[in-house]
Amino acid sequence: MSRVTISTAPCDASASLVRAVRRITNLGILEVRDRLSNGDPVFDQELFGNRTEDVFAKARALLSALEQGGHQPLVREAGRPITPQTLRNIFQASDEEAQELRRLDDLGHA
Repeated sequence: MSRVTISTAPCDASASLVRAVRRITNLGILEVRDRLSNGDPVFDQELFGNRTEDVFAKARALLSALEQGGHQPLVREAGRPITPQTLRNIFQASDEEAQELRRLDDLGHA
């Protein structure tokens, strides 16, 4: 399993960023505001477990929301820093592999 966290440098987040992160994470407004102002993770999940597609979608949405809010996402995978683009590449590779497996299954090869 690969645990990923997404945070940003401590900031005084705008109301629109707090709302966007809250909508994505289902955390309370004060929790989101505290995490953003302290630089604590707003995302901390295993990538390849149950509901992988939902986890990918949430992480992608958070990366976009932070970037659109003018903040650089700080991503850690298995405790090591990686770039947001590296995380997106992981998602893309996994999506392509899943698509290939579905194609093989449709052909009766899986």
